[in-house]
Amino acid sequence: MSDYSWTLRVSAPGPAAIRVSTRRHQFTVGRPIEFDAESPAVGALEYALGAVGAEIVGGLLAFAKRRRLGVHEVEAVVIGELEGALAYLEVVGEPGPPRIAAIRVKVFVSTSADERLIRAALDDAVARLPLVNTLRAGTRVEVSLSITE
Repeated sequence: MSDYSWTLRVSAPGPAAIRVSTRRHQFTVGRPIEFDAESPAVGALEYALGAVGAEIVGGLLAFAKRRRLGVHEVEAVVIGELEGALAYLEVVGEPGPPRIAAIRVKVFVSTSADERLIRAALDDAVARLPLVNTLRAGTRVEVSLSITE
C-alpha cells in the first residue's frame, strides 16, 4: 500500500485539448507527442519532460535551503530523446512502440557556496525525487551540473 496518493481529473472538453485538474489548479495539454513547433498547446511529453526539470530544480532548491547553502539562481535545460517517434504517427514500417530513450538534464546554479556542497545537495535531491527515480527504472536519466558565482 502506498504512503500517499494524488488524484487528478483528466477530461477532453474538445478534440484538440485535454484538461487536467488537480487540487485547485487546472492546465491544458495538447496531443501526446507534438512535432509542430507552431502548435498552440504544450504536448503531454513536453509536460512530462518539464516536470522532470521542475522536480530537479525544486529538489535542489529544497536541499540547498535545508543545508543553508546560498543559491542565487537555478535553471535547467532538459533534453528528451524519443525512439520510435514515427510509430505514434502510424508510419508504415516504423518499429514501435515509441519510448523515451534518454533524458539529459543540465542544471545551472549561481551560488557562492562550495561546489562540492552544491554537488552533494543535487546528488542527494536527485536520489530522493520520485519522478526521476521512477523514470530511471526504464530509461537513461543523466543529470549534470554547471556552477557560476
